[in-house]
Amino acid sequence: MALALSKRLSLKRFLKGEGSQQSLVKLNHRRIFILPSKGGLSLAIVVLLMLIASINYNNSMGFVFTFLLAAAAQTSIFFSFKNLSKLIVSQTKTPVFHAGSMGQLNINIKEPEHLDRWNITATYLDQHKTFHLHKGETLSVTLPLTFNSRGWHSLDTLTLSTTFPFGFFRAWSPILFKQPLLVYPQAIDTGLELKANQDNTEQGESPSQQSGTDDFVGLKTYRQGESFRHINWKALAAEKGLYSKEFNADQSSNIWLDWKTCHDLPLESKISQLCFWVLQCEDLGLNYGLRLPNLERPPNHGLSHQHACLKELALYGHA
Repeated sequence: MALALSKRLSLKRFLKGEGSQQSLVKLNHRRIFILPSKGGLSLAIVVLLMLIASINYNNSMGFVFTFLLAAAAQTSIFFSFKNLSKLIVSQTKTPVFHAGSMGQLNINIKEPEHLDRWNITATYLDQHKTFHLHKGETLSVTLPLTFNSRGWHSLDTLTLSTTFPFGFFRAWSPILFKQPLLVYPQAIDTGLELKANQDNTEQGESPSQQSGTDDFVGLKTYRQGESFRHINWKALAAEKGLYSKEFNADQSSNIWLDWKTCHDLPLESKISQLCFWVLQCEDLGLNYGLRLPNLERPPNHGLSHQHACLKELALYGHA
């Protein structure tokens, strides 16, 4: 569909592209823009001066060199465009990000024309990656990203650019993907002890009664003198801290991660602590449920359950 003249000349189109796109974009003549580089502007001045000098002195060799340089510049426009034309750019599977931690955005770039592509740069914010593509190759470009807050985040513009072959012109194509990224909360252990199956505690059992040796109850910070058999060696090996396991002969192995357990903490600290427990329980292969105000997810385990719990925490309090 043809664009209106005002949209064709819009500065936003040159910087952001033609609006947000699905996860796959094919670069064509409407998406690729070309302007002279600093070297190209310098060349234009040199060619102009050579042309003036050749006319003034009627120097045939001057005309030859002038037109050769002008032809090289014109050829550079074609090859700069061709270096990006018909590349297929796609966003890979949605990556996992936690607030405050560095994650990776992976972009696949496919060469479908069986041509070698040289000196292409992928730019996202202040991140730059320069690469080459060989005939028929699909390359995955990794860009490190950091988000400071949880919830949904829109991606900024990804720009592919090239100055191939001579550096006289810069061709670029801005791409804005439509798919947002979900950023999970920051996982922080505030020191609270993880207790399982709080329903039993509410029925009159005291914490001192919850220290049998059969069924797993929860995790707590290791105290000197406790049995080495109860140390959570898996968490220690993963450098997640020193914890000991609590057991109870009368309880089930379901663990409830309850908002009320963190009632003394600020809002974001509550969410970060619950996020830490979700990741910890999943690492240990435990059944865990999540209780938030006006929301309850029954005990389960697995990546889909983990994602559902982390998504609820990421979006809690967001409209």
